[in-house]
Amino acid sequence: MPTSDSVTLRTLDGLHLAGTLVRPDTPASAAAVLVHGGGVTREEGGFFTRLAAGMAERGVASLRFDMRGHGESEGRQEELTLATVLNDIHAAITYIREAASAREITLLGASFGGGICAYYAAKRSADLSRLVLFNPQLDYKWRTIDTRSYWVNDSISEEGAQQLNEQGFIQFTPTLRHGRPLFNEVFWFHPHEVLDEVRAPTLIAHGTEDTFVPIGLSRTAVQKFRAPCEIIEVEGAQHGFAVHNDPQYLNPQSQEWQRFVIHTVSEWLIADFSQG
Repeated sequence: MPTSDSVTLRTLDGLHLAGTLVRPDTPASAAAVLVHGGGVTREEGGFFTRLAAGMAERGVASLRFDMRGHGESEGRQEELTLATVLNDIHAAITYIREAASAREITLLGASFGGGICAYYAAKRSADLSRLVLFNPQLDYKWRTIDTRSYWVNDSISEEGAQQLNEQGFIQFTPTLRHGRPLFNEVFWFHPHEVLDEVRAPTLIAHGTEDTFVPIGLSRTAVQKFRAPCEIIEVEGAQHGFAVHNDPQYLNPQSQEWQRFVIHTVSEWLIADFSQG
């Protein structure tokens, strides 16, 4: 039986992040780091929990962790930046490479975590063997600035500025706060513009009815990769491979879609690309 252990990662700047290390019952040569979306936890509502189990059944170890300011990890959300997540991913890769004695590392990111995983893969290609993206947010400025009424012509409104001054953050979603550091960063970090630098074979899975991150963004992204890139479209699925308004993934259709994605990803991770 696979083993699941609670672990603690120390970030480069001294925070402690809560994680879960899952190892198969036989020594694993491959491992994956799972990076969740904004405002949730390393379990992704239970989806990452089941994904880790599915991968372990096929001999792939995994490490999932709560981003700083999320779940059981230290830190404050309003201090979260894309650069800090990049460094935390590096710490997680270093940790699992040693803990699982894995030679091949896959980086897997969902939603908010997807874009920064793609950016990491572009800039640190030697660290990774494969890349998996679930409904990835590849254009942070579009999501964070361009689609918000309190930003006009790339400048925040007086009301928005006052809120930042008084609170130190803007409540971006009910479970996610953004501070000034991230608002400034998204003008300069553009994952969708560096996809041609990714060297790892890539798999993208995206629901066709996603209203948070439209699937058209992933369809466009596939054309930008020079590395082998495949997209799996989950017909009818909302963000997170679920029906609408099912955050706990209790609907049988949500569970069926997620089983399909878990099976597809787990098989892709152990496929032999050397002949292709």
